[in-house]
Amino acid sequence: MEILSDLLAISSFIPHGHCYLWQPQLVGLHVISDVLIVLAYFSIPATLFYFVRKRKDLPYVHVFLLFAAFIIACGLTHLMAIVTLWYPIYWVSGTIKAITAFISVVTATAIIPLVPQILALKSPKELEKINQALERAHQQLSFHIENTPLAVIEWDSNFHVQRWSQQAEMIFGWTAKEVINLHPSEWNFVVPEDVEAVSEVMTSLLDRDQPRNLIRNRNYTKNGSVVYCDWYNSALFDESGQLVSILSLVQDVTDEIEAQEALRESEKRYQTLAETSPVGIFHTDSQGNCLYVNERCCEISGTNQAASLGTGWIKTIYSEDRSRVVQEWQKTVQQGKTFRSEYRIQRPTGEVSWVFGQAIAQKNEQGEIIGYIGTITDITARKQAEVALQTSETKFRQLAQQEELINRIASQIRNSLDLNTILKTTVGQIQDLLQLDRCYFVWYRSQSSISQSKLQLNSPKNSFFLDYWEIVYESKNSDLPSLVGDYSVEQVGSWAMRFLQLERIQVNDIAEVSEAEMRQFLTQLGFLSLLSIPIETQGGEIGIIACAYHQKTHQWNENEIELLKAVTDQLAIAINQAQLYAKTQANAIQAQAQAQQLEVTLQQLKQTQTQLIQTEKMSSLGQMVAGIAHEINNPVTFVYSNVIPAIQHTDDLLNLLNLYQKYYPQPALEIKQYIEEIELEFVQEDLPKLLNSMKIGAERIRQIVLSLRSFSRLDEAEFKAVDLHQGIDSTLLILQNRLKEQAGQVGIEVVKSYGNLPLVECYAGQMNQVFMNILVNAIDALNEPKTSNVEYLLSDFESNDDFSPQKPTIQIQTEVVNSNWVMIRIVDNGPGMREQVRCKLFDPFFTTKPIGRGTGLGLSISYQIVVEKHQGQLECYSNIGQGSEFVIQIPIRQATASRKRLNLFKGEE
Repeated sequence: MEILSDLLAISSFIPHGHCYLWQPQLVGLHVISDVLIVLAYFSIPATLFYFVRKRKDLPYVHVFLLFAAFIIACGLTHLMAIVTLWYPIYWVSGTIKAITAFISVVTATAIIPLVPQILALKSPKELEKINQALERAHQQLSFHIENTPLAVIEWDSNFHVQRWSQQAEMIFGWTAKEVINLHPSEWNFVVPEDVEAVSEVMTSLLDRDQPRNLIRNRNYTKNGSVVYCDWYNSALFDESGQLVSILSLVQDVTDEIEAQEALRESEKRYQTLAETSPVGIFHTDSQGNCLYVNERCCEISGTNQAASLGTGWIKTIYSEDRSRVVQEWQKTVQQGKTFRSEYRIQRPTGEVSWVFGQAIAQKNEQGEIIGYIGTITDITARKQAEVALQTSETKFRQLAQQEELINRIASQIRNSLDLNTILKTTVGQIQDLLQLDRCYFVWYRSQSSISQSKLQLNSPKNSFFLDYWEIVYESKNSDLPSLVGDYSVEQVGSWAMRFLQLERIQVNDIAEVSEAEMRQFLTQLGFLSLLSIPIETQGGEIGIIACAYHQKTHQWNENEIELLKAVTDQLAIAINQAQLYAKTQANAIQAQAQAQQLEVTLQQLKQTQTQLIQTEKMSSLGQMVAGIAHEINNPVTFVYSNVIPAIQHTDDLLNLLNLYQKYYPQPALEIKQYIEEIELEFVQEDLPKLLNSMKIGAERIRQIVLSLRSFSRLDEAEFKAVDLHQGIDSTLLILQNRLKEQAGQVGIEVVKSYGNLPLVECYAGQMNQVFMNILVNAIDALNEPKTSNVEYLLSDFESNDDFSPQKPTIQIQTEVVNSNWVMIRIVDNGPGMREQVRCKLFDPFFTTKPIGRGTGLGLSISYQIVVEKHQGQLECYSNIGQGSEFVIQIPIRQATASRKRLNLFKGEE
């Protein structure tokens, strides 16, 4: 209180107005000026306080407040100047000035450090540029938001829409005007079942548990359809933790969802197919560890799925095949190739079965192998069939060789009536076919008065003293001595009676012969194995065909025995024919008076025999061709189907060998010597060529087999609807060897002009025989038109100066005539024939070919087949120097075809 009294004391001071001498003008001037200054100084701080309060983000707030305090203090000093004019409270005035001074110093002290920062503040122009940049950035941001493939939606803190991009309009159908400031619940936007999940996600954003999150939910579009969307949500908070906005980026994934659904359906279908597949299906990783097997796979292996997974499948492989299969699989994995292998599987029961396994690699987008998908197929039946096929093939080859031998011997026998030729040919053919050391024919010669036909086997031994066995012909290896000669009954021993009883003697090993004298006799002859088949002629004569091995013992099988029995049957017939022929000749010489009649009879016999031979040959040919085609087809198919994998395996082995040579260029000495010994470079070059040649050969055999089957048509004994073009093509393929260019003859060109023929009812095999006969005659005419001293069917050619040589050609033309008939024209450009020859073409036994080259029955039989059996027409047209033309016409349908003959060349029905 004492201090306050001192401050307000005025007794010792005079008012300040005295200094102005109380001049009213001067005092008024100072008062008015100070009053205005006080008002101004008090209004400025008020303005600053209001500005600071409104601009909370204003920098340097304390400076503004200090300035306000400083100005207020200054205003108070001016106010005290007015007061001290009349009241000399100079201590109060001085105190206020001191306070003002203090505030001034504080303000100056606060301003000085801020000068660099204040100087760094942007100028208005700079701020304008910044604002323009911000505007451009805002425009760019808006542009990208509107053009992004994602819909951009901005929400406020109450989840009202603040931004709705054009992509959002495209996805959902509502425009921005329709949804701005609306809550999703105010329009039908979220599928009711997904509302709860959406609410939880948005709540987690507001609670700042997840500043960003992702949710997939269903939304309605404006037209009421449902779309699946992925919502990428993020919340923006300021420094004080207040929510600024929520931004959602939305992607329409409806197509993806539908694709995934389709994929699930596809996988479900695949699973169903895999489980119901007749083959085993498995799936492995890139290293071959099994990830999945279907039921069929388990059935084949005899295990369950759990046992097959991982490397369990290896345990099911048969022990002898396991190492090979594992190596093949590892090689497949290393090289990234397709796995293929045939191997055996052993079931827990011990049963072994064959399977064919294959697998292909699964690759990702970068081409890396991520696994394998494969199948296994039970091929046990096929393997068993292959074994049976091999057995059948061996048996068929033997049967074919035997049939060939029998047919060849029968043909030679029928074509010769000379007994010596027949016997010599027979033993030679048997020795060659069976690869015998020796084959010979023995006659039993009897000089006793006992007739062979009345021989009593229990007669006294001395009744055969003058009898002996004579080896008349033999075929042997060149290093063996000849056994041709006579052998007495005593030398033959006890077996003589067995021979006379027509008993077959079979010795697989002479060590098994119980009779000592016979074992000694066979040893003297050098035999180790013997097989003899007896023959008895109609005249009672007894002969033997004997087969022997000198170098080794041999187990005679049933096929060999059956073959020799068939040969002996044919041989007996031939001997009878030869003896009959010889007897006929003898009788003809003795009966000179009846010579002319016998000659006619003999001629008729020969003609009948020739005709029978022709018929039998065609029948045998058909049977043989059908049998060969049927039996060869299976082994050839097997060979052909395995040649291609053999080539692939060979290429793999050669590539592996090249890799060894590349990475191990210095082999061991023994390997190097063996490489030089086997000429490895030549083998590498020649082996692929050899396999390719085998492939080409197998393909050729297949084509020939198909042609043989088509040509023979042995099973078509009745009228059938067939393709005549197929029969013609098969015949041409069989005759291909005669059509090709060979030494001494020019190749023949075949020109085919086939029409659109329907299936024709006919005897297919007989029609093929017609095509064969006509084409053979055409080939003969083209190949040998001027052979000296031989008058061929088509070779009665008279020289013509206008005739110029041209390439031998056969033209084959087919067409439909009057909708009910087909016509086949076979034309050659050979020398042609005279009218006298043409008129006799279809007469039986008429031929202009040399003896042994033709029988005169081919065209006669062809005429009978076409005209009598098919109610058709066969005609020939020919002129000297202009070739020959054969025209075949048969009805398409035998049951309804007219029996009328068509004459196309006259244009008449």
